[in-house]
Amino acid sequence: ALEQLRKDERLLRSFKDGRAAGPAFLVDYAFLFAALLDLYEADADPFWLHQARSLQDTLDTHYADELGGGYFNNADDHERLLAREKPGQDGAVPSGNSVAALNLLRLAELTGDDRYPERASMLFSAFHETLTRAPTALSEMLLALEFELEPTKEIVVIQPASGGDLAPMLAPLRSTHLPNRILVVATEGDDLSAHSAAVPLVAGKIAQAGKATAYVCENRTCEHPTTDPEIFAGQLRPPAL
Repeated sequence: ALEQLRKDERLLRSFKDGRAAGPAFLVDYAFLFAALLDLYEADADPFWLHQARSLQDTLDTHYADELGGGYFNNADDHERLLAREKPGQDGAVPSGNSVAALNLLRLAELTGDDRYPERASMLFSAFHETLTRAPTALSEMLLALEFELEPTKEIVVIQPASGGDLAPMLAPLRSTHLPNRILVVATEGDDLSAHSAAVPLVAGKIAQAGKATAYVCENRTCEHPTTDPEIFAGQLRPPAL
């Protein structure tokens, strides 16, 4: 279905009755990108992460403002306009640049690729004046800025090759408000190898004692792995003030 939204590796704007048409804008890429990262966490399939990286490559090639930072609304090969808008205000629907900022930071945490935090830094610089003088105009970008400035939990859950119910181990994560985090769920074997190739943090992690095992890390430094949901829940909680 995703391929139906593309033509020559470029995203199209609209889809109806089995047909896609029109060149996509920044907001189309940014929101689909965010959805793909959410799918990667929910579905545990590296395919979604690879697709998200492909969208980011297109944004960087055709939409990025290489001098001023951030992204233009339309591609460099779009129809000629008097000026290329660079969306920089959040309303009921966040701007493409605000969504793109958080996408870049999430992707940086997952892949460890230095290109993504550099792009995010340039984006924040592009909107520095607005963020300083009228921050509520970019409320969604403030969430991305918080993700950048605050510690991020890097969470990996490994399921044994024999399978088993992951629900008890994932329950604490689903009941904890933890906006600054990334999540990878993988099963030992070929699936774990595929995730490790896409997300270096996953490499070397195993399911202990034949049970689903959680690893909670910050800055690539991990706490002791656990098979106990209660201990996992404690590792997810922020430190007491």
